[in-house]
Amino acid sequence: MNNIKMIVGLGNIGKKFIGSRHNMGSDYILNLSKKFNVKFKKIPKLFGYLSEIIVFNKKIILLIPDAFINNSGKSIHIVSHFYKIDLNNILIVHDELDFLPGIIKFKYGGSSGGHNGLKDIIKIFNSEFFYRLRIGIGYPNNKLKINNFLLSKPTKIEQKNINSILEYSIDSVLIFIKNENYNKAVTFLHSLLKKK
Repeated sequence: MNNIKMIVGLGNIGKKFIGSRHNMGSDYILNLSKKFNVKFKKIPKLFGYLSEIIVFNKKIILLIPDAFINNSGKSIHIVSHFYKIDLNNILIVHDELDFLPGIIKFKYGGSSGGHNGLKDIIKIFNSEFFYRLRIGIGYPNNKLKINNFLLSKPTKIEQKNINSILEYSIDSVLIFIKNENYNKAVTFLHSLLKKK
């Protein structure tokens, strides 16, 4: 059985970063909170913005670390310890350079793939065994311009492609939570991507 107890959205803190490619994770969590009509509260001792939702009678903690994306691990580690949640029960939502906009996939375990936010989490927990939801943002034409690309906003077409699967990906996360079944969630999301 796979039981998700906390969902974390990676991104950079600050209004100027909202809507940027690198903030896909934190923006996703904000979308999820709006669906359940809950708001985030900054809790300094936990180094993050927290909220909670009730899904099928299960309490799920929502977290946006109060840090730049490269330093996400500290807040996640502190919050997981505070709520006694194992890393294996955490879903990390983040941007993915290797997928085109409109492609969203689950993954369990594995390396950071060069994503500095994931790299920090793996380092602090000393483990790479956690669930991820990867939101495709595409790759810049020039490898040297990756930083600017990550910190800028998607084009209108890219955003439209991302929005086209966003709601379904939220549904797949809810399926994951309801059934405590990772494979069911993966199958559901994959079947929708094939129809696109």
